[in-house]
Amino acid sequence: MTSSPPAPGRFCREIHVTIEPGRAIGELVDDFHHFRATIEFEAGTITSVAGEALRVPWQTCGGAVNPLKGLEGAPLRDTTRAASRLAPAKLQCTHLYDAACIAVARAGRGAGSVVYRAIVPDRVDGYARPTLHRDGRLVLDWELDGYVIQGPGTFRGRALAGGGLADWAEARFDPDTCEAILILNRACMFATGRILGLDDAPRAIDVAGTSLGVCHTYSASQGPHSHRVVGSARSLADADDARRASLHPRDGEILHLHGGDG
Repeated sequence: MTSSPPAPGRFCREIHVTIEPGRAIGELVDDFHHFRATIEFEAGTITSVAGEALRVPWQTCGGAVNPLKGLEGAPLRDTTRAASRLAPAKLQCTHLYDAACIAVARAGRGAGSVVYRAIVPDRVDGYARPTLHRDGRLVLDWELDGYVIQGPGTFRGRALAGGGLADWAEARFDPDTCEAILILNRACMFATGRILGLDDAPRAIDVAGTSLGVCHTYSASQGPHSHRVVGSARSLADADDARRASLHPRDGEILHLHGGDG
């Protein structure tokens, strides 16, 4: 028997991008992950890439700092989706790669430093109202029914996955708005990890509904060794400083991710 799921709470994801002359630093922190990517560039070309796995859900995730170096020698790109095509995404850690690609894109279009904060409440009867703030200002406020956006009207009927949301956003909106949509979309998708019973899964490939071939840890070579880092999850939505709370359990509530009775 395992413990019952926790009472409804909120998933938090922050993305911090710092742009400096010749350097872009992207840092992603959420309830399950904490990664940092440092991109150095010159004359529009990426010259050096370094990745840091600061807090990970599976022991194999740290190895994804190596495939990230596949970005070296690639040109800067001006949108997140364009940057995400610079190296084979399925060899990467999704979250470290997201941090890197957002940093590359913002450097590529001269967008400057930014802080994004996504909050996704646990779904109650399928409903949730996720929000995204950019530099403290609300930029997106969705109503979800399962995995379909029901409002506001511009987004009504758009599915989070498999419905072409990214293509639609890229064709319709400016790069900053498209970037925000992709970030909140990702947060909504990964927020469901709060109820998956991850601490009960010995390996990533033992989590129900997962499949091989989607990222570094879920590759055929890494999957059998992808042992769970039990107790690595944090509940960050109420933390004053999510990055500090991510690395200091006393500042961030440890989130015990167990499934329901069974």
